[in-house]
Amino acid sequence: MTDPLEALRARFIERCRTDLAVLKAAPDEAELALTIHRLAGSAGSFGFPTISAIAADIDMSLRSGDARSREQLDNLIRVLEDAFTG
Repeated sequence: MTDPLEALRARFIERCRTDLAVLKAAPDEAELALTIHRLAGSAGSFGFPTISAIAADIDMSLRSGDARSREQLDNLIRVLEDAFTG
């Protein structure tokens, strides 16, 4: 029997590759916030809790008006690269 969520997980992984390209391209604040928020909300559901946690921290910083941490964003990019471009 196949996993009924496998197709959704595969779409999520493809979306993460797209999100990685967006993050590397230094998007405007609105696109950055949307991408980060989406990763924070969905990564854990598909078995990527570290990605979800890092993205959630960045999302909270953005929502509270704190300057986003370049170090946090660079870390998220590295984790996405390790997970999806290997």
